[in-house]
Amino acid sequence: MSRVLATEAEVLALSPDAASSKAAKGLQSISKWPTTGGNDAAVWGECQGSGSKPYQTQVDLSGPAFKCSCPSRKFPCKHGLALMLLRAAGQVADGGEQPEWVNAWLGGRAEKAEKKEAKAAAIAAAPPPDPEVLAKQQAKRDDKRWDKVAAGMQELSLWMQDMVRTGLANQSGDAKARQHWHTMAARMVDAQATGMAARIKEAWELVDSHPQWARDLLVQLGHWQLLVDAVERRESLPVDVKADVMAALGWPLDKAEVQAQGEALSDQWRVAGIRLIEREGRLLERHVWLQGLQSGRMALLLDYAQGGRGFESAWVQGASYSGRLHFYPGRAASRALAGGDMQLLDSDAVLNTDVLGDVLQQLSQRIAANPLQPTQPLWCANAGLNFVDGQWYAAWPKTADMVTNMAPVPVVIQDAEAWRLLALTGGAPVALFGEWEAGPQIGRWRLLSAWQATEQGGALSCIWQNRGEV
Repeated sequence: MSRVLATEAEVLALSPDAASSKAAKGLQSISKWPTTGGNDAAVWGECQGSGSKPYQTQVDLSGPAFKCSCPSRKFPCKHGLALMLLRAAGQVADGGEQPEWVNAWLGGRAEKAEKKEAKAAAIAAAPPPDPEVLAKQQAKRDDKRWDKVAAGMQELSLWMQDMVRTGLANQSGDAKARQHWHTMAARMVDAQATGMAARIKEAWELVDSHPQWARDLLVQLGHWQLLVDAVERRESLPVDVKADVMAALGWPLDKAEVQAQGEALSDQWRVAGIRLIEREGRLLERHVWLQGLQSGRMALLLDYAQGGRGFESAWVQGASYSGRLHFYPGRAASRALAGGDMQLLDSDAVLNTDVLGDVLQQLSQRIAANPLQPTQPLWCANAGLNFVDGQWYAAWPKTADMVTNMAPVPVVIQDAEAWRLLALTGGAPVALFGEWEAGPQIGRWRLLSAWQATEQGGALSCIWQNRGEV
């Protein structure tokens, strides 16, 4: 049997939430699967549901990647998880002929991968075009888009000025405020600034969300004004800063071009945290944070799945991979694409606190280099979790160079997940990882995973991942 997802823990690490894990275990009976099969390339099976036709479930082990004919919007669905749980328990026999529906899916994936590799190779191997002609064509396209973006950002600036002049607190009492916000978000889409549209929709959720919501909203407006000013000064910006502005606005970059021309870094990568965000229109956004074990570099793999089709590949929380990442342009760039040589390692490579380095200094350097990035990766090697006046806080340890203790950091975590984490650790400090979000004073920290030192040289092992938010 292939080593990929060979244990129950590895399979459940892919579960999007606790409910999916529970539902999958309820299907972990071979009697509910009329047919199953597997080999080194794939695993497949048919699960009898409520309808007359069983659901066709299949897993490409090279990803791993999942596909199921059920209507679930979760990825992987309970059927995919249940099938892999049966395999991990030795109840899916290897061998047998692959059904045609499995062959068709695997063939389509292989063809798509070949086209992607061929496109990247063609870009890399193609003779350089006439720089002057290429520059003129690109400049013409960019100028047209920048004109639309600049016009939209000017409208945004005027709208923000109106809000500040009338008082942000009035947003909570205005019956038409929600429509105004969604209209402005739609205007940003028309202006080809989809990144701003997403920021506007997220910021609207702050209104009346807690007693200090107006303060938090003002911080967001400050970031938006920074983008407005950057768009106005775009001609004088350095190339890497301009790339950060374009990324913040949602300017798309061709993946094949990034793979061919972006900064490439080979390393062993540990999955530090995974976050799933459900957007409008059945769009699922996935953040996969990787920690480079030799380079110390943090990387973000940002993927989207539309209409419940699932992602092209799956990443196991806490697992180790070996391969190359291609980073997007920008200062202190963290977003990257996984190369075709990325492979799941049979055993976890060592992650310890020495690999993490000075996390606060790294955070400050990344923010100084690119203040437009809304979230930043953040570790703390020895943090405690406390509950004070209805809010969860992380108690940051004092270091030798601190004159005073650092104030407790507000964390974003559901109560059930926080209590589960405390139960797992017995209240003892552990290494925590999450996404740090800018805000008043010291911001807030969205926890994604917790790690505990083992007896083997202090290596960190993942003991908890946040499954409370989708």
